[in-house]
Amino acid sequence: MGAYEDLIQKLKQTDAVQQVLASLEKEPVILLNDICKEYEVDNEPVPDHHLHVSGYLKKVALQTLLSAGLLERQPGSRLSIYSYKPTLAGMKYYQRLVKEGWSRE
Repeated sequence: MGAYEDLIQKLKQTDAVQQVLASLEKEPVILLNDICKEYEVDNEPVPDHHLHVSGYLKKVALQTLLSAGLLERQPGSRLSIYSYKPTLAGMKYYQRLVKEGWSRE
């Protein structure tokens, strides 16, 4: 194993990197849950100002959901730049999460 690979393995063992990796998995799920929950109430795309996406990981979470085809980005309205609508696949995952009793905590 080279120095680069050795160093990466060492870094992956730290609490800081472990927390980042856990957040990279959990943040998209939390965001999908929040968007689908609001969408379910009124069947309207969720404006970006309703989302808590400040910070790099939250923005990555949003991009991840878009890239995975779980959300669609649409033009915003008067108070928003964009709005987000769950795709059919996104809603199915949300419904499964709810059925399984998934919680944000």
